[in-house]
Amino acid sequence: MDETRAQAYLNLIQQLLSCPNGEEPQILQDNLELVDAEFLQVCEIIADRMAGEGQENAADFLRNLATQLGQFLGIEDGDNSESENPREYLEFLQELLQAEQESNSDVKVIYPILRQRQHLLNYHFSEILQLVAENLIDEHPEAIESIVGIIENLSIDISNFPLGNRANNIEIAIAGYQIVLSHRETGSEKWAQTQNNLAVAYSDKITGNRAENIDRAIACYQL
Repeated sequence: MDETRAQAYLNLIQQLLSCPNGEEPQILQDNLELVDAEFLQVCEIIADRMAGEGQENAADFLRNLATQLGQFLGIEDGDNSESENPREYLEFLQELLQAEQESNSDVKVIYPILRQRQHLLNYHFSEILQLVAENLIDEHPEAIESIVGIIENLSIDISNFPLGNRANNIEIAIAGYQIVLSHRETGSEKWAQTQNNLAVAYSDKITGNRAENIDRAIACYQL
């Protein structure tokens, strides 16, 4: 799921939550290209976040919507394995973000959390991170710098985490750095710092073509 599509999902959810009662079917009809299994997962993720913030009515609406659309698409609740349960990923990520903030990114606090659920450090985690980051920034635009700072610190910690699948850890870190860069002023000192972190991650990247990874790392260093 790329950043553009993730944002499109969030925009559609916002439309559905804010529209007058009864207009939901037409909005969905106008956005059928976005109604897929990934959209249902995003609905569940946002519903869980809203429930945690006390917005039970909105959360229930999104969960019911996801259930109805799942039936329409032929996707049953049990189709996802436990390892792909969006709620479990969301809880894991929220715990990590809170720990990063409260501990000032102390690896003595972060690593035990990562170790306990290292099986969740995979492609799905990267997607959840992207969605949660964009949702947090949409809801708290005044705190963008703080949010991306926490995400960058988490990305660094996951990149350096000695356990789990090394390739997955690096891919998650790259996704995190890319989120941060998209919300930092180009050419600023912090932007350059994140570019450097991204370059290191590409240098360490295990998957993909080695020469291409090195070229990307060099490009980041040059920027």
